[in-house]
Amino acid sequence: MWRKFRAGVFALLLILFCTLAVSAQEAAPQDEVDREDPCPGAGTQFELNRCAARARDKADAELNKVYRELMKDAESTERAKLRAAQLAWIKFRDTHCDYESVGNKGGSIYPMVYSFCLAKVTNARVKQLQDILRESLEQ
Repeated sequence: MWRKFRAGVFALLLILFCTLAVSAQEAAPQDEVDREDPCPGAGTQFELNRCAARARDKADAELNKVYRELMKDAESTERAKLRAAQLAWIKFRDTHCDYESVGNKGGSIYPMVYSFCLAKVTNARVKQLQDILRESLEQ
């Protein structure tokens, strides 16, 4: 009788586990959409590092474009404040990404982690500056 009980409990746990696994798989497509592969086709760490560097450079180019637009339309006092804010932000970004990637220092993955951090934080700053630019054009 005890064996039948244990077998029944095992079967129930197996069913529960399978149900949870199926539920997780159903949720996976949305997660996959949220986390698209930023480096499709990259097969080596060198390729991943180069991909991350391209993402960083792309974000930096977009940041510079939006920053120049803001500077172009700003008065001299606003330009000085924006320049000071941007210099402080760059220091924050670099220090933050140093912190975020410190556990990988010295490893082959470090350039990728650091560059993707720079890209992520820079893209967030681009959005901030785009919002400021949009608000200034609406006024």
